Amino acid sequence: MDYFSASKADAISKTGEKDYTEMIYDSNAKYRLLVIEDNPGDFALIEDYLDANSFIGKLDHAKTFSEAQDCMRESDEEYHAVLLDLNLPDKNGEELIQETVKLAFPAAIIVLTGYSDMHFSVRSLSMGISDYVMKDSLNTYSLWKSIRYSIERNTMFKKLRNSENRYRELFENNPSPMLIWNPDTRQIIDSNIEAEIKYGYTKNEFLTLTVDDIQLDKFERPISSTQNGNTDYSHFPPRQVWRHQKKSGEVFFVEVNGHLLEHKGEISSLMLLNDVTEKIDMQEKMIENVLQAEEKERNRVARELHDGIVQQLVACGMFTQNLLDELNNPDALESKIKKLFTLLRQTTLHTRDLSHNLQSAEFDVMSLSDLLKQLVRQLSATSRIKFTLKDHLPESSDLPSKVKVNIYRILQELCANIIKHSGAEHAEVISEIAGNYISISIKDDGMSFDPDEQGTQGAGLINVNSRIFKLGGQITFNKHNESGMVVNLEIPLPR
Repeated sequence: MDYFSASKADAISKTGEKDYTEMIYDSNAKYRLLVIEDNPGDFALIEDYLDANSFIGKLDHAKTFSEAQDCMRESDEEYHAVLLDLNLPDKNGEELIQETVKLAFPAAIIVLTGYSDMHFSVRSLSMGISDYVMKDSLNTYSLWKSIRYSIERNTMFKKLRNSENRYRELFENNPSPMLIWNPDTRQIIDSNIEAEIKYGYTKNEFLTLTVDDIQLDKFERPISSTQNGNTDYSHFPPRQVWRHQKKSGEVFFVEVNGHLLEHKGEISSLMLLNDVTEKIDMQEKMIENVLQAEEKERNRVARELHDGIVQQLVACGMFTQNLLDELNNPDALESKIKKLFTLLRQTTLHTRDLSHNLQSAEFDVMSLSDLLKQLVRQLSATSRIKFTLKDHLPESSDLPSKVKVNIYRILQELCANIIKHSGAEHAEVISEIAGNYISISIKDDGMSFDPDEQGTQGAGLINVNSRIFKLGGQITFNKHNESGMVVNLEIPLPR
């Protein structure tokens, strides 16, 4: 039994209440499980892991979504949990998750996949699944723990929905850290034992804190006022990942899932906190590897362009000049050769710009301010939109290369979207230091869009969000008062 479970058991036994820690590790529970997996080898591995835990429940297997539908229709009893592969022959991805959540309700859904995209994994959690586990990191303990915790959390949420009068028992004995706080004052008004163990605060210490004292990232309340002045809590709070800080100063990633309730006559928010630090660290390492490979390939292409094509075009230009000296200078021939030379020169300059745009070695020696100037200059030269820069960054700002690379690529993608989709005539980039943050805004006078609308999050914006998340920053999209969009970036300065 680990430290958290032991501490929890000791704390509960002092009150004379039932010890709930045994149910988390009880391998004798007779669960009904359904594995939806088309790979026989992966299913056999899951069987072996369950056998190693002396699993005595019922295990059904479906190779397709259609077979899973048949299993659930023919079953006399509900399944406790469904283990779901994301890529099936007849359905996959987001559609598969949505359909399975509807079909298997109220069973806990655990996604087993090799798909390592961070943005999609976080979105999957918000779509109703209980856990998201990478196949490559799966073992006997992690599989059984995921099943047990997912089923118990699912059970806890059912009880919360069915009986608010019993929330205290469920709150105190929940295997996950939980806090209750006032959304108007942001004051923490209650904590459970797991939260006190996780964060290192006593209950009395928690009561002196606000959410902002433990939450490092900006937390904008998505609460709007209705026309009659009453506060609308219908979509509050969001299920997102935040950076939290313990009493010791240790920072970790936590998934926050909220549930509104009435506490002592006032609307309050019950926060269920799930530590996803290990999962995020693994995903960040995978993203880092992808980004490094991408930058390495950009450098290779840049060197080939500069050392090959550019040099050849320069040689062609010099050759045309020599031809002018060797010929008898007929007026018509001279005019054509000059035009050819001008065209070759323009091509050379264009190719050099392309080389600079791809080459990341410049990020080691150029400041962020100079990189932004180069980007705006290239955008104005290669598009019909007039880009301008208001740069207020200090020239001596010393930033790590990877920070400059990510900021540059983020702005490159956002400006490319303006060129492709906005129909704007003017765009302005504003950069400055605001406190401990690098603040960058991009304004255009084109068409606006809603980034939360389904279908607007293409691969480019997903990549932007991944880079922003990696830097620990935030990005917001707002419609301009008159026309166009304003995109604001806030990126913390490296410590």
